[in-house]
Amino acid sequence: MKSDPIVLSCLPAFVAVVDAKSFTEAANQLHLTVSAVSQAIKKLEVRLGIKLFLREPAGVSLTPQGEIFADYAKKSLRVLNQGITKLKEQGSKIRIYTPPGISSLLLNQRLLEELSYHFDTIEMVSEERPFDGELSDWDIVVYFHSLAHTVPGNHYLGDDIYYPFALPDIAERIKTLDDLSHCTLLYNQHGLAHWDEFFKVNKVTIPDHRKIYYSRASQLFTAVESGKGIAFESSRIISSKLSQGSIKLCQLDGLVPVIKKSMWLYINPETAIYQFKKEIKEELMAGLMG
Repeated sequence: MKSDPIVLSCLPAFVAVVDAKSFTEAANQLHLTVSAVSQAIKKLEVRLGIKLFLREPAGVSLTPQGEIFADYAKKSLRVLNQGITKLKEQGSKIRIYTPPGISSLLLNQRLLEELSYHFDTIEMVSEERPFDGELSDWDIVVYFHSLAHTVPGNHYLGDDIYYPFALPDIAERIKTLDDLSHCTLLYNQHGLAHWDEFFKVNKVTIPDHRKIYYSRASQLFTAVESGKGIAFESSRIISSKLSQGSIKLCQLDGLVPVIKKSMWLYINPETAIYQFKKEIKEELMAGLMG
């Protein structure tokens, strides 16, 4: 008996004829011509070296050898179809978890078009609070964590540099701590670095300024853009706004930024999305670097 890949391609036709007991009916079910079904059976018989069907005026019936082979063929085809279904289930949907400021960078138009070609559904969950779920439940996760991770699929995205920022005309006037003392300080309650840490890093007594606390980065940005005060955030989180010129970093003389090693990209190595790990990381890093 010869081993040939063409046997697998002929199995659907063989099983269809077995079930329908007719070449014509099998051809109709498979949307093929009767000749195509007949040729598939003939090729299968040649490769196996046995006769599978008896052609009779009333129809077709299996030979004794055909009976034996039919049982294995049906089982094999069922297992193959189950495998194909499983692959489709895994590949048809992507689940992504990111901080709000990252979602647009991760799904830029070029990458979105590429992923949409391979996957039917993209589910994006974007939350301000720190990620506390199981990484393996997601296809892609961008998250902040202060500790190094050795989880397979994890990629470090480099240092985050936190510094004060404001509207351009306000930022131009803020050069010293005394200038800063006349401003309202805007806090992101879920940020990994905040004003108090900035003052401690620079060995400055935390001033008794007017403070406003926000629960989302989007609220912080809105407050800055409406001129309510000066905020503190990672420069690459606000990179797109910096490049547009809608906000500007405050150049405070003699003060250094807060540096955090905290941003991670996780791409699940057990899912179909992992084949795009290089492209995803490159596109995300390009967006973060502005």
